[in-house]
Amino acid sequence: MKKQGEKLFDRSVYNIILIHTARAWERLRLTQEHEEMPLDNISSTEAIEEVSTEIINSVIIQEFLTHRDGSIWDSSGYGCSDAYIESLAIKIIVTEFLND
Repeated sequence: MKKQGEKLFDRSVYNIILIHTARAWERLRLTQEHEEMPLDNISSTEAIEEVSTEIINSVIIQEFLTHRDGSIWDSSGYGCSDAYIESLAIKIIVTEFLND
């Protein structure tokens, strides 16, 4: 049982989040001038992990990890976990890495 304020973690879900975050990172990279992100390839892996950790700690993902109820995606407005994860990844990457 989790304590109040304690975040749940599931390695399988985190791995899925990592994949979708990396895909979002790459799609954004292709839209940048010279197709380059502000971080080199090695640093970008750490950034992708940071974004993925932020996503797994988000309210919707924590709600899913707590209840394991797939209907959570309907209430998020994204229809499925993939769309939610990638939209949140894009929002975080743009805000934290692409906006100067």
